[in-house]
Amino acid sequence: MISIIIPALNEEETILNCLRSLSAQSIPRETYEIIVVDGGSTDTTGEIAASLADQVISQKRAGIGGARGDGANAANGDILVFTDADTRHPHTWLETIEEELTTGGYDVCTGPVHFYNRTIRSCIIQGWRQYYLLLHHFGFYWLIGSNFAVKKDVYMKAGGHRDISILEDYDLSLRLADISARCTYNRRTAVHTSARRMKGIIPYTGIYLTGFYHYHITGSDDSLLNYPQPRTISFQQFTKPGKLKETQMKIVSAWCKLILNGPRFD
Repeated sequence: MISIIIPALNEEETILNCLRSLSAQSIPRETYEIIVVDGGSTDTTGEIAASLADQVISQKRAGIGGARGDGANAANGDILVFTDADTRHPHTWLETIEEELTTGGYDVCTGPVHFYNRTIRSCIIQGWRQYYLLLHHFGFYWLIGSNFAVKKDVYMKAGGHRDISILEDYDLSLRLADISARCTYNRRTAVHTSARRMKGIIPYTGIYLTGFYHYHITGSDDSLLNYPQPRTISFQQFTKPGKLKETQMKIVSAWCKLILNGPRFD
C-alpha cells in the first residue's frame, strides 16, 4: 500500500483541490491511503479533509517535520508519499512513483515542483531551484516537501523527519544520502503548488540563510523550529566583518564536504 501524508493548518481554501487530485489517481483507490495531519486548524480544514481522506489525525510532534513524522507513524503503507495541502497532482502521479520504487529499484523518488499562480517572485525562486538539479551530478538529491516519496523502511532507517520547521526536508535528504539510499528524479511526477506564501525574495532568502546558519553553524534545533518571520529577521550576529567571513567559510566548507565526499545515488 501507498500512504500519502499531508500536513495542514488552516488550509480550507486549498486542501479540497489537493484531495480531489489525489482521489482521482490512475491506480485503484484501495491501493493507497490519504492521511491528513491537522496542526490545530481553526477553520474547516478538518471537516473538508474528513470527506476525502482515510485518516485525519491531530499533530502531536512539533514543527512541519514533526507533522510529517506523525503521518509516517500512522501510515499503513510500505511507501510514504509526502506532499502539501496547497499542491495539485497529475493523474498518473502515484502510478509513476510506484513504478520507480518497485520495479525501478529505487528507494526515493522526487520530481519538479511548479507554481500554478505564477508571480515574478515565484519565477525567480523556480529558477533558483533549478540549481538543485546540478547537485544530482554529485550524488545529492535535495527533496522538496510537496513532492517526494520514500520506502518506509528506508525512511525509518534514516531516522525520519526531525521536529523542525525549516530545512526539515534538506535535513532528511542529507540523512538519506548518509545511508546511501538510491534516488531518482522523474519529470513525470511534476506537481503544481501555490506561491501564496512567497511575500518577497529578500525575506525568503533571509529565512533560508538564517536556517543554514543555524543548521551548519550553531546546530540549534530550537532556532530551526521557531525560525524568524520575514519582518523579524536580524543579522546582528554578523555585525563584525570577521565573523561574517568566518561563517561564510564554515558554510562553504560544509557544502564542499557534501559535494566532494558524499555518497552517490546511481
